[in-house]
Amino acid sequence: MYTILVADDDEDLFEALNFTLSQSHYQIIQAKDGAEAVSKALELHPDLILLDIIMPNVDGLTACRKIKTTEETKDIPSIMLTAKDGVKDVADAFQAGANDYIVKPFEMEQVLEKIEEFLGSKVKEKTKNSFS
Repeated sequence: MYTILVADDDEDLFEALNFTLSQSHYQIIQAKDGAEAVSKALELHPDLILLDIIMPNVDGLTACRKIKTTEETKDIPSIMLTAKDGVKDVADAFQAGANDYIVKPFEMEQVLEKIEEFLGSKVKEKTKNSFS
């Protein structure tokens, strides 16, 4: 079972993601701000991180940058889930190290497809490494 860290201060959105992703057999970890996201990423090493940009204390861009520049967490795929839809916002996210970007509101199927895209490549990588 894959573990996904969801960093978003919107409790309703978290509950919706938690329900949908749990139904797809993912284990979900919640972080309510960027500082908690960094801490849980370091402690728990999730397989993927979903990050909002606009969060209290530490924003998602700062959290992503920290996660992507830390040796233990730099290879964890990070997808930004945010209402910020400007060209500069997207560029800033990729510059911070995000692997993908989804604008709110979104369809849950879109999120599931992106997650499966990244975790599917992890499955292939693990399989390839086990036969090397």
